[in-house]
Amino acid sequence: MLLRYLIFAVVFVMSGCATIPLQKARMDFFSGNPAEADKTLGECSEMPERDRLLCYMEKGLILHYMGKYKESTNTLLKASKFISEQDFVSVKDQSTAVMINDRTTTYKGEYSERLWIHTYLMINFLLQGRPDSALVEAKQALEVFDEYPDPLEEDLFTRALIALCFENMNQPDSARIEYEKLEKAAGSKTKRPEPITTGKGEVVLFIARGRIPAKVASDVVLPPSIRISVPRYEESSSYSTVDIKVNDTVLYPYIVETDMGKVASKSLNDRAAHYLTRQALRAGSKEIIAREIGEENVYVEILARVVLFLLEEADTRSWETLPGNLTLARVTLDAGAHDITISSGYSNPVRLEVDIQAGKRIYRSVRF
Repeated sequence: MLLRYLIFAVVFVMSGCATIPLQKARMDFFSGNPAEADKTLGECSEMPERDRLLCYMEKGLILHYMGKYKESTNTLLKASKFISEQDFVSVKDQSTAVMINDRTTTYKGEYSERLWIHTYLMINFLLQGRPDSALVEAKQALEVFDEYPDPLEEDLFTRALIALCFENMNQPDSARIEYEKLEKAAGSKTKRPEPITTGKGEVVLFIARGRIPAKVASDVVLPPSIRISVPRYEESSSYSTVDIKVNDTVLYPYIVETDMGKVASKSLNDRAAHYLTRQALRAGSKEIIAREIGEENVYVEILARVVLFLLEEADTRSWETLPGNLTLARVTLDAGAHDITISSGYSNPVRLEVDIQAGKRIYRSVRF
């Protein structure tokens, strides 16, 4: 019997091993060394299955902000495929989760993370000049919205991006429907983007700021040795207004933004009943095991309770390289060369040189 719990303890320790390259890659990325972060992650197919989706998501985003949009696309498409393949209940996963903790299961992504895979795929395809492929991802994003409408409703950035994808493919009725949904979610009628007029073009800016709040554990201890550990997101940070200057002149273009932490938190809370039910089942199972052991040896029962207490751990895995805020800005400009300066708070401004063609849209992605 003691051997069984020692095995559990080994599994518990080993469950953290796969996170080492993920954590190092995240540290490298936020330290300004994305190339090293990409190298650290290597081939995600070699990552243990339970953390493979995290690897695909982190690597895909890192490659995006390295400007490697094609490679980022390929990686995020693998993430999307992985979710589709894993979208069933694994008996092995469930039994392990009941006896040990949720971190031993295959990570399948929060509802918000599933949506944002398609969000970044849309952005990548637009940056590559592939609006038809961006529309395919927009329609897949709509399926996620339809499946989880309440927790994802406040992701205004993705909704506006979907509308843009319909505009690009000359589907104004579909775009209008998305703008109506966006206005409903925003709680007010908002200004819509102006159509491109003669002699003008448009630059679409995808502006990322900060980093998404961390997912942390909240623990409750009940007698005699029951530990309840559930995940939650920390509070979101506030961000200054995005300021955009074109040729040293301040502009007030069409802007839509999403508080990523707020959407992620609502997404996690939406499935609270699910993980609390599993917590209750696990706590009950562990208490039964401890009492059965106590009937044979009280000292071994104490050891078992300590091991089972330590094994309880909230699943705080998440897509950590995501920004804390995503802003979509659409700037209509005369055809020709322009200097654009984007600033936010105390961060160093980002300067872009763009060449606008009449009747065309161009795209740029920046991160503070």
